[in-house]
Amino acid sequence: QLRRSMAKLELYRKFTNSLAMSVVISIAWIGYELYFNATDPLSELWRRAWVIPAFWSVLSYVLLAIICALWSPSRNPTGFAYSEETGDEADEEGLSLVGSAVKGTGDIVNMHVFTEDKRA
Repeated sequence: QLRRSMAKLELYRKFTNSLAMSVVISIAWIGYELYFNATDPLSELWRRAWVIPAFWSVLSYVLLAIICALWSPSRNPTGFAYSEETGDEADEEGLSLVGSAVKGTGDIVNMHVFTEDKRA
């Protein structure tokens, strides 16, 4: 279980690093856009101006490709599965927030009404 958590942590670290790099590249590109627009107020460089909006499409495509590569199907599909914690311990705060709940077993449905916590 610890190994699975480390695998998830490594996956999310790679994703966080790629998002951080995209933010840094975006800030640099915004600087280039400002420089380009400041040096060409009359749009004389219209033949190169298509690169500015195209960059954002390319950046979003690269981020999508990174996401697809990171979350691609693997040989061990349960390696990143969320583990369910099972326990008979009831969360007292959780019970006080719930007004009613429906529990179904087969064709029989039981209605349980939880009373609010009387503690002050």
